[in-house]
Amino acid sequence: MDQRDTAGYGGCGLALAGAVTALLVWSASRRTDRHMGGGFEGAGRDLSVLWTELPLVLLAGALVPSAAWLLALRLLKGRGPAGARVPAAAVCAAGVLALSAWGLHSWANPDLGTVRLSGSVGSDLHL
Repeated sequence: MDQRDTAGYGGCGLALAGAVTALLVWSASRRTDRHMGGGFEGAGRDLSVLWTELPLVLLAGALVPSAAWLLALRLLKGRGPAGARVPAAAVCAAGVLALSAWGLHSWANPDLGTVRLSGSVGSDLHL
């Protein structure tokens, strides 16, 4: 297997890992639980998230790490030994995948208890 095959298989594997990670983070969130009937006897059930949020989450989960993988491979082309490009791109894409999962988790699990609307900027800075 040559360098080009490794890069191609790595990109496909990373897209799959990103989509699965995004699905797991999204499905375990409080936001999704609330929309999928987390209330009493299914009160507040909103199944529209299955055709609005879910496809976008899966698409972003697959495309964002793959784009980082491709960008890292392109930027590292012609620099250093050829065998070091794929591991360096993998580390870069894994970091982007981790940051994307953290961002999705932060968006899907808002912590509304810490938001204060006191009217004073100084009291909200937690100095």
